[in-house]
Amino acid sequence: MNRRWIASAAILLASCSLLFAHDLYLMPDAFTVAKGHVFVVSLHNGDSFPESEVSPVLDRVKDMRVVSATGSVEVEHLETAGKVVQGKVTLPWSSSSIITARTSPHAFELQAAEFEAYLKEEGLSHVIQWRHDHRQETALGRERYRKYAKSLISSSESDSLSASDNFHTQPVGLEFEIVPEKSPENLKPGSAVSLQVLFRGRPALDLQVEAAWAGTGAGSGKTTVLGRTDKSGRIVASLPSPGKWRFHTVRMERCEEPRVADWESYWSSLTFEIH
Repeated sequence: MNRRWIASAAILLASCSLLFAHDLYLMPDAFTVAKGHVFVVSLHNGDSFPESEVSPVLDRVKDMRVVSATGSVEVEHLETAGKVVQGKVTLPWSSSSIITARTSPHAFELQAAEFEAYLKEEGLSHVIQWRHDHRQETALGRERYRKYAKSLISSSESDSLSASDNFHTQPVGLEFEIVPEKSPENLKPGSAVSLQVLFRGRPALDLQVEAAWAGTGAGSGKTTVLGRTDKSGRIVASLPSPGKWRFHTVRMERCEEPRVADWESYWSSLTFEIH
């Protein structure tokens, strides 16, 4: 077999893998932080949880900050560091917090076969059906996306448990977000948590939700499909093992600016750690 053909095929496969390295998520260097502690927050991109496969585009990263019931602080000195975007922040309070970040909208195109494979992977069957019904199966996938990420940070102050637990279970006002109905401070290995997905503050129903776990043992780093949200935007996730957890979901609809794209997608992720 021609070596040049093999090399070209390898490049093509690598490019395709990057096309599906979609998920944007936050990874602090610690999920339990004390007041006054300076910690590093990294923004990862890809599906090899907890590793990042390719760096997010720094210029598209917006509003990376840490919020609590008492205020918010910006994550500072953002820079590209290898395959992540990272910055530093000093926690100014003795209560648990939520890190948030978003990206600015960005449009791109995929060949029809690649676009359909991506739609299948993310459980976006209604888009596949629309393209079929409108004889668009062979058309380019023209999409504009925006992504939203959250990470739950616990306080090392034992007397803050009650207040922080309540804050972790509240929406923080992102356009698209996953809200847990229990704090990781109240979760143990073997327990379960109900997650509610909200789009512009309202329940987002019938969305595929995926989970990934990073810990010790078989299955670490593997992404699995939990199922789809119910009419209240909820889905229950079991947490069999200690370690870091990531959840993500995607919503897609027709784009209101057809000159820019045919489809508009919204991505949401949530990360936390249980012990």
